[in-house]
Amino acid sequence: MEANNSKCCAETAICDVRLSEPISLIGELSKKINNLTQDTLRNDDVPMGMKLVLQCLIKTDGVTQLDIVKFTGFKAPTISIMIQKMESAGYVTRTPDENDLRAMRVYITDVGRKIYCDAAKSVKQFEGKVLNGISERELKSLVKILNKINKNL
Repeated sequence: MEANNSKCCAETAICDVRLSEPISLIGELSKKINNLTQDTLRNDDVPMGMKLVLQCLIKTDGVTQLDIVKFTGFKAPTISIMIQKMESAGYVTRTPDENDLRAMRVYITDVGRKIYCDAAKSVKQFEGKVLNGISERELKSLVKILNKINKNL
């Protein structure tokens, strides 16, 4: 019996374990994009988690810590500590909620806004580099295909 590398055969115990080219490329691109994104956003001393909190506040300023937990996916104690550090650094301020004095509202400061805007500019430049030479039509097609793959997982 001939060995067939595309199938696993119990008789021959030969199995091709290499991923297909599209899947390999997706994995390779994912690693590269993740590493480059981390490098792009590490150009200052502000941790990524804090930038995510700032993004939440840019979207909706004056939210509760619970809202930030929901937005970021971090655990409440992590957000509590992070907000304390961010307040000490001058990125945010906390104010008691007018209707519920037990709750604190978190607001972004001008310093926090600048940090977020600088990070957003870096991300846009990075995206421009990554997507250079790809047409809008190609991007739409790529997004459609990637969404199908995502649903399969």
